[in-house]
Amino acid sequence: MTLATTDELTGTWARRSGLAAVSRELERAHRTGAKLVLAFVDVDGLKAVNDVHGHVAGDALLRLVSDTIRANVRPYDVLVRYGGDELLCAMPNLTAADARERFEKIVAGLRSVNTGHSVTFGLAEAESTDSLEELIVRADQALLESRRASRS
Repeated sequence: MTLATTDELTGTWARRSGLAAVSRELERAHRTGAKLVLAFVDVDGLKAVNDVHGHVAGDALLRLVSDTIRANVRPYDVLVRYGGDELLCAMPNLTAADARERFEKIVAGLRSVNTGHSVTFGLAEAESTDSLEELIVRADQALLESRRASRS
C-alpha cells in the first residue's frame, strides 16, 4: 500500500481505495461463488475518550483496535478505515460463523488490555446479487442490532 491508499493513523486501507478493494473481493465472490463476509466495526466510546483524555488517547485507541483486528484476521482480509470511529473488514472464503468467532476474540482481546475498550460489530454475508452498498448497509444494520441487543 502506498501513502495515498493507506489511512495514516491506523495503517488500514483509506476509505476510497479500501472500498475499491472490498468491491473487487465482492466481484470475485460473485464470479466464483465463494463466500465473503463483511464486518462493520464501531469503536465504542471514542468520543468520550477524546473528550476526557484528549485526541492523542483517542488516536491510540484507534491504533489499538486496528492492530488487534489485524492480529486476528488473515493478511489478505481487507481492513478499511470507513469513518472516524468505524472500520470495515472484508473476509473472503469465510463463513459468518467463523467471522463472528474471530470478532468475538477481538472484543475479548481489547477488553483484556483495558476493560473500558470495546468495539461493536455487525456481520453480513454477501449474497449473489449484492452491490457493495447493499452489503455495507446490511453489515451496518447488523451492527445497530448488536448495539441494541447489548443495551437491553
